[in-house]
Amino acid sequence: MWLTAILLAGLLAGGIAVFWAACLAEDARPAGIRRCRACGAGVPVAVLLQPWRGRCRQCSVRTTPGLWLGAVCTGVLFAGLAWGLEQGCQSVTEVRPAAPFWQGRLPFQLLLLFLLVAAVVSDLIDYVIPDRIVLPGVCAAVLLAFVSGDLQMIHIWVDWSDELVQVYGPYLPQWMKDHQHLHGLAWSLAGCVVGAGLVWLGRIAANRILGFPAIGFGDVTLMAMIGAFMGWQPVLCVLAVSPIVGIVLGFSVYVVTGRGFMAFGPCLAAGAVVILFAWRAIWEQQGLRIIFGHWPTMAGLIVGTFSLYCVLLLGVRIFRSTPTSRLR
Repeated sequence: MWLTAILLAGLLAGGIAVFWAACLAEDARPAGIRRCRACGAGVPVAVLLQPWRGRCRQCSVRTTPGLWLGAVCTGVLFAGLAWGLEQGCQSVTEVRPAAPFWQGRLPFQLLLLFLLVAAVVSDLIDYVIPDRIVLPGVCAAVLLAFVSGDLQMIHIWVDWSDELVQVYGPYLPQWMKDHQHLHGLAWSLAGCVVGAGLVWLGRIAANRILGFPAIGFGDVTLMAMIGAFMGWQPVLCVLAVSPIVGIVLGFSVYVVTGRGFMAFGPCLAAGAVVILFAWRAIWEQQGLRIIFGHWPTMAGLIVGTFSLYCVLLLGVRIFRSTPTSRLR
């Protein structure tokens, strides 16, 4: 019964998220959700509720089923996350929430899913992620993390590198235990800064090397929101997983539509969803936990990965500048 209730709540939330995104994006590019794709006339809600038969009253063009598709996908995500949390998909040794998931982390992360759906729909419609979606999300995440002090997937600092870790357990700074609400504020802000900062540096590097911003500023703010909800360690995992997701989604889009370009925002959002569902399996890898607790190693990996990213961008620039006759 509780999964059914969350599924229904997700259906409603998904419909609201899609319509909200359409209201923000469809003035520039009608997609058949709020405005007709052909004539730009407003689509009544009664028509949206029957998308398989609905037609524009002005030009009779069939409306898109995007509202229902978004609602169904969101409902499945809501129910899936609720079931996953119940099964312990985010339960790790270091974090023992004082309140059950129902009273804290579940509604917190359902809010993240709602905002991700709205951001993805807007990005798919107009290749823009509005600040009116992500900035309130950042503020809400930071505020809720501070007020609760008990919403983190993982603490801001956990050190597994001590030789006696098997005896005493991982090292957790005492201030986190003494100042729970301050710790909530700290881990949320740290995730926000790390997520936005790394993508922003990637945007600058792409602009300098390629001569154009291959990464939109909306992706920067989107990662700020994801980081504020998840923390800096999970957001690094999101950045690692998103390119793989992008390859899969990009190939699928090319096969289905023939388009060789797609927005990166959906890939970041999909990467965040993967980490939400697989966090325990990822964190329980002993080597990864040690790396996250040893800042010189972590800094070296970030610098090395960023250097490799710049080398790949340089290769793209060389390829783009090569005359077509030589490529043949």
